[in-house]
Amino acid sequence: MYSQPTTPAVTYVRTALFYVLSGLLAVPFLLFWPGLLLPERFTFGASRLYLRLHGAILKYICGITYQVEGQDNLPEGPVLIASQHESTWETFYFQTLLDRPVMYAKSEIFSYPIFGPLTRKLGHIPVYKSSSVDVVRDGFRRGADALKSGRKLLIFPTGTRRISQARKLQAGVGVVYQMSGVAVIPVLVDSGKCWPSGSFLKHPGTIHVTILPAIPAGLDRRSLMHKLDAVLIAPQPDQRSLKSTVLTAE
Repeated sequence: MYSQPTTPAVTYVRTALFYVLSGLLAVPFLLFWPGLLLPERFTFGASRLYLRLHGAILKYICGITYQVEGQDNLPEGPVLIASQHESTWETFYFQTLLDRPVMYAKSEIFSYPIFGPLTRKLGHIPVYKSSSVDVVRDGFRRGADALKSGRKLLIFPTGTRRISQARKLQAGVGVVYQMSGVAVIPVLVDSGKCWPSGSFLKHPGTIHVTILPAIPAGLDRRSLMHKLDAVLIAPQPDQRSLKSTVLTAE
């Protein structure tokens, strides 16, 4: 059903309807803002419910579904998750798909009404475009502290990427890896074909998320970066060909 091509006009209509329904869906959750005073598990529960409903809009209006492969490669407890990054989709849905990781988020988000306090409540860490060395180091330290407290930490070492752009691995992931002393879980995602960066249009299709086997703790930084480069930057085989547990969007 969702693999059939659509005309540009249909894509525009579906996308417009998606934004209208998403806006209406947000209204009752905006009324939940006093709930930010409750313990984090309640706040996360409300966020998870919102994402389930939001995912239903994506599926039935835009024709976008997802599949997660390699779920058994994501262990319990603290790990550093290093993922490819192609769109806003993963910043939303990885919160529930990857066991509530702490994420690095653009600093502007923390100033938004409702969403700013929510982002803080969930423990996410701001990233500033123009930062001093001390601010950057503090961001690394906060990420390492989150891991030491037992949380998972999600980092996008390739940065936000449009499909036409080449990937480039950023060195910060190696710093956090050495500071925290935990394993790294690489994650592949191809969300850009359905939810492209820099475009408001939403295109039908299936987003594939592949959780790869862990890179163990204790390597030197150069070895880690070499291994990450091999899986996150180098051309990948068809993700669907990997043998693993599959979680499909409901």
